[in-house]
Amino acid sequence: MNANADGKILVAGASRGIGLATAKMLLKRGYGVIASSRNIDVLKEAFASDENVEIIACDFSDVDSIANFAERVNKEAGPIDGLVYTAGMQLTMPISMNKPDNVKKIFALNTFAPIELIRCFAKKKMTAEKGASFVLISSLSAHEGSIGQSLYGATKGALEGFLAPASAELAARNIRLNVVTPGMVLTDMSLGFMKNLSAEKRENIESSYPLGLGAPEDAASLIHWLLSPESKWATGQSYIIDGGHMVRG
Repeated sequence: MNANADGKILVAGASRGIGLATAKMLLKRGYGVIASSRNIDVLKEAFASDENVEIIACDFSDVDSIANFAERVNKEAGPIDGLVYTAGMQLTMPISMNKPDNVKKIFALNTFAPIELIRCFAKKKMTAEKGASFVLISSLSAHEGSIGQSLYGATKGALEGFLAPASAELAARNIRLNVVTPGMVLTDMSLGFMKNLSAEKRENIESSYPLGLGAPEDAASLIHWLLSPESKWATGQSYIIDGGHMVRG
């Protein structure tokens, strides 16, 4: 990795969607990127033409493996200047199917993994001496009722509950923690969700966004700002970016 990069950012879930868009934007703007997801072949293909990127695979659903992953990142890339956790999954199902196995599965990837990642990288040796910025991704599903989204919304609501006390504690170590809460962004995950809806329901969703549905780059721009020194006074906040969805008349 280029020692002259503006900073080293770990992007967890960098193979697609918001994570991929964020990693590409960071690289374009002079950052070094540690790109991680479960499938190393997909990562290699996604970043084949990019310089200043280091690829380190991790299956974040295996929460117990994250501590070893963090140590490997530190050994191979040194202290980081920031991280963003964009990995996640969505289970759309009625409450009657919220069985323990499904609950454990979605909470492991969406909630337990990012909390464990922050625990590991909050250690002094893991971040740059000047401090660091951590960003988590929530969802409007934690704020509004969407049938079939009770588990997904719960995993994201848990992250927002984690935010205030964790950011207060991390501030003493000069680490900032913020949450980005996007509306409907056109990723593989959201497109898969939309595919199972009727044409009428899809149209209703699309019409509920005055500025249209989002692109991954829309969320990536906000994430970039939160990771950059320009947001040095921002911590403990959840930023909704939703094309006007929540304030529509």
